Amino acid sequence: MTPAFPSAAFTEKLSALLKKGQEEARQRNAAVFVSVTLPVPRLDPLSFFSSARYRERVFWEQPDRAFAVVAVGAEAHLLGRGEERFAQVAAAWRQAVAHACIDADPACPLPSPVSVGGFSFDPVRPPDSAWEAYPEALLLIPRFLLISSCDACWFTVNSLISPQEETESLVTHIMNDLQRLWRNSSDVTQEEMYLKSSVLSSDTNHSGQWHEAVSAILGGIQTGTVEKTVLARQQLVRSSRPISATVVLRRLRAAYRGCTVFAFGRHASCFIGATPERLVRLDGQHVQVTALAGSAPRSSTETEDCAFGRALLADDKERREHALVVRALREALSPLCHHLTIPDAPTLLRMANVQHLYTPITGELQGTTNVLHLVEALHPTPACGGFPRESALSLIRLHESFNRGWYAGPIGWIDGQGSGEFVVAIRSALLSTHEAILYAGCGIVAGSDPEREYQESCLKLRPMLAALSGSNED
Repeated sequence: MTPAFPSAAFTEKLSALLKKGQEEARQRNAAVFVSVTLPVPRLDPLSFFSSARYRERVFWEQPDRAFAVVAVGAEAHLLGRGEERFAQVAAAWRQAVAHACIDADPACPLPSPVSVGGFSFDPVRPPDSAWEAYPEALLLIPRFLLISSCDACWFTVNSLISPQEETESLVTHIMNDLQRLWRNSSDVTQEEMYLKSSVLSSDTNHSGQWHEAVSAILGGIQTGTVEKTVLARQQLVRSSRPISATVVLRRLRAAYRGCTVFAFGRHASCFIGATPERLVRLDGQHVQVTALAGSAPRSSTETEDCAFGRALLADDKERREHALVVRALREALSPLCHHLTIPDAPTLLRMANVQHLYTPITGELQGTTNVLHLVEALHPTPACGGFPRESALSLIRLHESFNRGWYAGPIGWIDGQGSGEFVVAIRSALLSTHEAILYAGCGIVAGSDPEREYQESCLKLRPMLAALSGSNED
């Protein structure tokens, strides 16, 4: 049963801060953000996400860290476009929080306020109707935010108050809205949790088209135009029953506890996935980046599984592909960080159905910046775009017949001090009521075999297919 909330103390805190915010707004003659964060009774983050199924909402969870952020509603959308999109939203965020009135529990792991958002993979590609609800750059300042860390929870209410706003009616409206969400947060029935969807799939990028595209890219590699290009494909899945984002997330979080499980619901669609790849985490001055490239299957037998891992570690083609990613990350981070720590050789990162070559990179930030500056410097890495970057993007635009939208783009959060974390949105799908578009990509380098890469892409599609169907393939 969901604990009672909000408390009278929470309501009083919000009311007092809104009055303070209004005074600031009158002095400035401009609207001011107010942000209140207090500890609350323990609540399953996914249940809170489910309670807001008809609203704009964001789910972000790292199950193995017992850490989650759930955003519901929007007080503001900070937008960017084109080549300057990262700088545009970063500037808008700094302006939004510069004069904010904040009352936050010091024990909360994230300094308030917190914004969540995502970016398209490539702003140069023409718009695609499937992604019309997902701008090239979006930071969402949520109305409500739940932060869950281990056995503790905190709740944030953000509000934009104008000089003329009636604070008492605003408090009443916010609290009524919050009470409805809180009551509904336990409304995930057993039937929904274990719903089996009848799924029919049709691949919109057939293997023949894939082989042709890979061969063309290999031709570019032979001529020296590019060293690596990541080619992606789509798979369209149809369901005879409505697809529940909550059900898909529940299956993903159970099967892929070492991943970041995410969902960004806008209008009638939801972008959802479980990615193993961190783009960047900034905690104060400490920077963490993940190099992830090179793949091999898993096996149900320990002997064969270890053999697959050893073969991956010894595979010249896979090692070269991975080395390109490490090299590019080093080049991007060196001007921004000192004391970079990069292991000499990759290790294995084992997921439920696939294993990757993995190199963690850490460093200490030089000067003052925020996580969005690092995102701009790193995206797209050779792990999702290619190397050199611009040459690889040109080949992707030429040989992929669809717009990736937010697939393989950065998605994450930024806090009030500029720290935050963004991941690469792979192993993902764009859901609508009865359909899902699944995405998977493979790195093409010298020595790549089109059929082997196609089979690898099928392997990478399995987690989302299993989460949609409820099968045990994952």
